Order: sequence, then C-alpha cells, then structure tokens
Amino acid sequence: MSHFESPSRFIGLVVTLGMKTIKLRYKNSVLGYLWSMMNPIIYLVIFSFVFGRVFTEIDRYPLYALIGLVFWIFFSTTSIQVIESIVNSRGVLKSINIPTVAFPLSAQFASLMSLFLTLIPFTVMMIIFGMKIGWESLLFFPILILFTCFTFGVSLILTSFNVYFRDVQLAWSSFMPAIFYATPIAYTSSLIPESFLWILKLNPLYHFIGAVREILYFNTVPSVTSFLLLLALGIIPLFAGLWIFRRLERGFVSQY
Repeated sequence: MSHFESPSRFIGLVVTLGMKTIKLRYKNSVLGYLWSMMNPIIYLVIFSFVFGRVFTEIDRYPLYALIGLVFWIFFSTTSIQVIESIVNSRGVLKSINIPTVAFPLSAQFASLMSLFLTLIPFTVMMIIFGMKIGWESLLFFPILILFTCFTFGVSLILTSFNVYFRDVQLAWSSFMPAIFYATPIAYTSSLIPESFLWILKLNPLYHFIGAVREILYFNTVPSVTSFLLLLALGIIPLFAGLWIFRRLERGFVSQY
C-alpha cells in the first residue's frame, strides 16, 4: 500500500521528515531553537532604535513592528526551505519510493513548528509591549492557516521550477529584500502617496500582516471583505501550486 493510499501513513511520514529536519537544523547547537528568535529580535532592536525614533506617530512601535516581523520571517524562511526541499532530497527520491510532495510538506511542517515554538516567548514580549488579549485574538489562527496555505502554494510553484532551473532559488533570494521593503513592516502604509498605494496593495503580505495587526494591535475584527480576500489569497495559490507540482514532478528524477 502506498503512502497516498494510506493517509495516516502519509501524514506520519511528513511529520517524521519534518521532525528530522528540525533536529538536523539545531544539531550540535547549544541554544537550539532559540536561534530562531535571534533574527526578529535583532530586527526589532534596529527598528526600535532607528525607525522608532522616526515614526514617533506609531503608538507602541515595538509591538507594531514585531507583529510584522514574525509573519515576514515565517514567510521568508519557509519559502527558502520549501524551495530547497526537492533538490536537497534528490538522493532519497532516486533510491526510495516516497511521494515527492512529502518533502516540501515536511519543510512547511518544520517551519510551522518553529513558528509555534517562537510564538510562546514572542507572545510574552508582545504583551509587554502593550498587546491586549481579547476574543478577537482567536481570529489569528484562521488567518495563520490561510497564510500558511498561501506560503506553501507560492513555495510549491517555486520549488517545482527550481528543479529544472536552479536560477529560481537564486532569483528568489535576491528578490527577498525588495519584497521585505515593499511590505509595511517597519513603516505604515499612510507614508505611501495615495497614487502609489495601489502598488503596495498588490503585495499579498500587505493584506495578511494588515489583518493580523487589526486583530492583535488594534483589537478590531477585519471586515468580511478582508476575510474573503485572505481566503482567495490562501486557497488560489495553494491549488495552483499543487496543480503545477503534479504536472512537473514526473520529470524531477530525470533532472538529477
């Protein structure tokens, strides 16, 4: 029986591969998963001392920036790890009959587990910086699910083409800083001239991070229109990614 014929075995395979990825990532590391906290903390310190003094009109600036940073780092690290997953597993794919999609899924799972681990101390930090917990805070989880679907869908498209053209990973890594600055993480969209705001809104991260800020920063509920937009941004890339992956995976092994 194949892993596709047994969902429980397939899920077990993904979890096992994901846990192995986490263990290998922090192997022989003294601080272990705490290293995953370093990037957002470093960014937060820089933002607070530099941008925090510039954007004085932003109330509780560390909280504002930290919410954006946590989502951004999850997106950037996940996309890179998923893009690398097939290429890094080429030896296993050639020797063992394992569903190919298990490798990007395990990379996504490992990244999600790292996010949950870091959310524990970061939630404490955000409360210190002024975050208020209310019933609307529960809406964070459906948005996180949709954001995970979006991230995995985009990453799946990239990893599919990366098998054939290794420039994809290099190009994506080069574009990441541009995407970072095109996303209102350290600044507010009010700083962008009205005539250029529509360009900013073409960035899906703008809508996801904006919705999370509405919930955790402003303690308000995003509109129904916003939720429908996030639903489309989560589902459409996911199905597109799965479709492209299934069409291209037949030639993966021949590329090694």
